[in-house]
Amino acid sequence: MSDIYTRLGDTAQKLVLSYGRPIQLSQSELTLADPAKPWGSAGDTTTETTYSTYGAFVQEDAGDLTARLSAVSRLVLSPVETNDAQVIIAAKGLGVEPTIAMKLVDGDRTLEIKKVVTVKPGPTAVMYILTVEN
Repeated sequence: MSDIYTRLGDTAQKLVLSYGRPIQLSQSELTLADPAKPWGSAGDTTTETTYSTYGAFVQEDAGDLTARLSAVSRLVLSPVETNDAQVIIAAKGLGVEPTIAMKLVDGDRTLEIKKVVTVKPGPTAVMYILTVEN
């Protein structure tokens, strides 16, 4: 049975690599210099961790996944648009589960992650669908 989930993960990764583009997930962790001052103080340090992957940007109102993935190569989001977009990321090889505390870095743009949906038809996550604020 686990062979089915392996193949689903492989297929998701293949599609996202074919129709997506390089992105990064960025996570910041604050280390307090003085734990008695959780509001911050001099000497606090921030550690930035990035995870490189591929993401397929899709229109949120597309009818089905096939239509969404076929439109990926034509979709170019303008920095002045304020609508939300969805980004499909394959779970295989990512090494971390995306959260809303992370940021999505697409080239020179940093996008806020508003929602994370995990597609997990069995014991293993196959892909993540992130709703990002453009």
